[in-house]
Amino acid sequence: MVYSMTGYGRAERKEEGVSFTVEMRSVNHRFSEVAVRMPRELSAFEDAVRKKVLSHIRRGRVDVFITIETETPPSSLKINWELARQYKEAAEKMAELLGVSPQMPVYELLSMPDVARAGDERSDLESYKAPLLAAVEEAIVMLVTMRKKEGQALRDDVLGRIEEMKHLVEELALFAPKVAEGYRERIFTRVQEYIQDRCDIDESRLLHEVAVFTERADISEEITRLRSHFVQFGQIADEPDAIGRKLDFLVQECHREINTIGAKANHLEISQKVVILKAELEKVKEQVQNIE
Repeated sequence: MVYSMTGYGRAERKEEGVSFTVEMRSVNHRFSEVAVRMPRELSAFEDAVRKKVLSHIRRGRVDVFITIETETPPSSLKINWELARQYKEAAEKMAELLGVSPQMPVYELLSMPDVARAGDERSDLESYKAPLLAAVEEAIVMLVTMRKKEGQALRDDVLGRIEEMKHLVEELALFAPKVAEGYRERIFTRVQEYIQDRCDIDESRLLHEVAVFTERADISEEITRLRSHFVQFGQIADEPDAIGRKLDFLVQECHREINTIGAKANHLEISQKVVILKAELEKVKEQVQNIE
């Protein structure tokens, strides 16, 4: 099954006057990575959120954004007295070192980070866990659905291009014998022109050298390997696991074979088809880099 590495998911969950909103965005990445941004009071659930996302995502970077809102106003104000005292002492020490007046109104202390926090009567944060993870699950389902839909489009595009490349390779296969034959004829002609009225040569040795040279120019093995790679594309596309890396490896192997054909076959029509093959393979590579 082909999944894209890009997608978006969003979900909201309300329970007992508390509303959770979860948004997810996923992009391409070599490995699986989850970044969670959430309010400080929910940080205890970050690991649970990350594990839930990774249970559905096998490759790609997923950014998770979580917000929380309460429908009722806070019923209490919690003060971190020890932290407030440390801020005050630090301000006095700074004033002493800098030689300035240590003036710090109380309202400024209240505005310092983590000194004052509005709270409610709910002290059991564990009660947040179930609705939060339910919202995360719902957002993941939406994200995975989008990745699956886009993955199907990627699969169709990649396999469609592979079919085009198959036809081009079969056309190359028709030229392969002609390439070797052409090499033999050109070599014999040039050798005969060179040795004319000069001296006799060992004809068996000449035939051996021609055979070695034409064998080096033979592209049949590369064509056979390309055919095998194209079959594997279709087989891997139906595997249930993450397949992006496998397909990327196949693209590299195809690129190597096509380059070898271009280097071996000094033939105009083959060279033209090699250029087209490279262009199609580059498009396949771009699509494969989006596959999970």
